[in-house]
Amino acid sequence: MIAASRLALLALILLLMNIASTFTASATELSANPFIGSWQLGSGKYLDDKGEWQDYAALNLKAIKVISASHFSFTTMKEVNQDGEVKSEFWAAGTGHYEFTDTRYIEYPALNSFGVAEGESFAFEYEIKGQELHTKRVEKDVLKEVEVWQRLD
Repeated sequence: MIAASRLALLALILLLMNIASTFTASATELSANPFIGSWQLGSGKYLDDKGEWQDYAALNLKAIKVISASHFSFTTMKEVNQDGEVKSEFWAAGTGHYEFTDTRYIEYPALNSFGVAEGESFAFEYEIKGQELHTKRVEKDVLKEVEVWQRLD
């Protein structure tokens, strides 16, 4: 009976050590990949089809982006005033995989609401300042988008 209790205790210790090493690996992965987590759009603007800048605050846009070790997903809503009541309307969403270097973050949307074909990408220059992710997207030497995301977790 005592031998069985010791064996069970040893099995429990080994199980806890295995769980602890899993958490350590996750912490290591997080430090190697600064994007992992949830992000809320703080501010931003984009250059529309007419060549005019559209400010996200003026458009009343709110967005959350969730980034795992290999994939991203975001949803953007627009707050509108309907009959004196503020409501959220769907604006855009996208999901897919991503890659990053020391200076570039590249999204490859697989599913999206804005007509981007699978295989196309959006490349951003980025900088992480404390709990903020600053991105800018340049296409053919033209600045197209600037965003600041605030880390939620």
